[in-house]
Order: sequence, then C-alpha cells, then structure tokens
Amino acid sequence: MRHHDVPVLLGESGGFDLRWIPDGERSALSELVLRNYALPTEPAASDTVYMGHEFGDEAGQRLLYIEEWC
Repeated sequence: MRHHDVPVLLGESGGFDLRWIPDGERSALSELVLRNYALPTEPAASDTVYMGHEFGDEAGQRLLYIEEWC
C-alpha cells in the first residue's frame, strides 16, 4: 500500500463488497492491516482479520487485493 502506483482493491464482508481504496484512505487501512493481519505475532486489535494477495501480469502491472473477514 506504500506504492501509490499500485491500485488497492478491498473486499469487505469476506470479499462480497468490493471497493477501490483512494489515496486518502491507504494509511488508515495500512494500519488496520498491520494490526489485524491473519496469523499476527501479537494479539489482534479486533476480531477483523485481513488477508492480502498481490497480482501481477506480464507487462509488470500490479494489483493489491485485501480481503476483510469479521
């Protein structure tokens, strides 16, 4: 999420509600993901778990997909 040239797609509600994350929301989402990523080394801040998947194509374009589970 640090690379603003990579689009971020958030799948809320277990991936059922999809929405693109604008630049202004990336920092807040990044903090949530860091605190609540699946299998954290420290206790999670809430019951929400995030899983991230990065996709790329032959042309070098990338997409970051984050899925949110409650």
